[in-house]
Amino acid sequence: MTLREFYIPNLAEAVSELTVHSQHRITEITRRDTLKILNCLDSLFNDIDLFEGLNIVSYEYLTYDGIDNHLNFLPTLSKEIIQHYVRNPDDSNEEVLIRCGALTCSQTKFFALLEKLLHPIVRRGDEQTELAAHLNAVLRPDGFHATIIGEQSTYPIYAVRRIENGVAGAVKNLIFASIGPKPELVLRDAVNNDIEIIKHADKCLVFDRQLSASGLTWLDMAEWWQERGNLADLKFARQALGKRLTQSVVLSDSPGEYAIFRIYHEVLGPKFGDRLPALIPQVYLHYDPFTQSERAKLGKDSVLSRQRMDFLMLLDGRIRVVIEVDGQQHYSESGKASPTQYAKMVEEDRRLRLQGYELYRFGGAEFPDVTKRNDRYDVGPRAKKLVIDFFECLFDRHKIRP
Repeated sequence: MTLREFYIPNLAEAVSELTVHSQHRITEITRRDTLKILNCLDSLFNDIDLFEGLNIVSYEYLTYDGIDNHLNFLPTLSKEIIQHYVRNPDDSNEEVLIRCGALTCSQTKFFALLEKLLHPIVRRGDEQTELAAHLNAVLRPDGFHATIIGEQSTYPIYAVRRIENGVAGAVKNLIFASIGPKPELVLRDAVNNDIEIIKHADKCLVFDRQLSASGLTWLDMAEWWQERGNLADLKFARQALGKRLTQSVVLSDSPGEYAIFRIYHEVLGPKFGDRLPALIPQVYLHYDPFTQSERAKLGKDSVLSRQRMDFLMLLDGRIRVVIEVDGQQHYSESGKASPTQYAKMVEEDRRLRLQGYELYRFGGAEFPDVTKRNDRYDVGPRAKKLVIDFFECLFDRHKIRP
């Protein structure tokens, strides 16, 4: 016997609370912020009966039975809603839902309410899409989102689900765009994980703003650079930051890295504008205080062999995308194939993927028409198409739209 065989709503809800929603909860702050979003709606349920929608979360069954002109025979809550929301709209959408118990009902019921509000029977087109976007902005910090799970008559069906992808934990330190020697770090406050660069601080950048689960965009980076340099013009800040990041990419001496960075901004930048995810070069993933030569002198192997990522993207939902361009050093030694080097690389790949990172590798030989003359790169059509095709597929996978 299963719950699917018998319609027992209260039992199904109780089981859901004890299983699906037992560990991952939204806060009261999130509930309140979600309800405030609904105040922008002209009608909560449009053509659907008001009480049908409100009964999803209501602690008291709402009914029109026994109604008369003076509302004398209605149950108390039904009478209050008719009086203060229908006849005399004293209550906002938020207030009427709070009256019904939206702040105290089970999480199962609360999510069912949101799914009803997003159902194509209730709203379609831009109204549906915009409401889903607004709700997701509030739900994401608690690890949930309204996602499309099907369709009805070509219109999307939404359900509120736990965000399963991505890396657990928040980004605390973002050290990137190296243009020289490895920075020397100290833990200024080990309890708070406060890092300070005490040497070669001018050879890298440190993004010191708090990062949210919604990711990091090129606009976020430009605004940070503008504030950091006390620059009056955002457009100038974009250009200055672009030059600084390009410097880091060029110094990597990798035609593939240069092609990826340049084509990404040159082609996708105008298309996505402020919504373009930041493509962050030369990011420190690990940090080993010793260089390889220093470890060799000490007679110790390097415990953190791959310390920097070629590129990192921080997307919505704590999704972290690593992009690597492999030169010969990744799989050979002294020009000869090295199973040991290759084994180290794939071992680290496994570790990253198991942590939740998405990892994409390009072979250096995939960029044969990227040439360098007089210290300047020229990117040919084959490399350009390769980069564009990759990012278009990546953005489509993660539903990143212009």
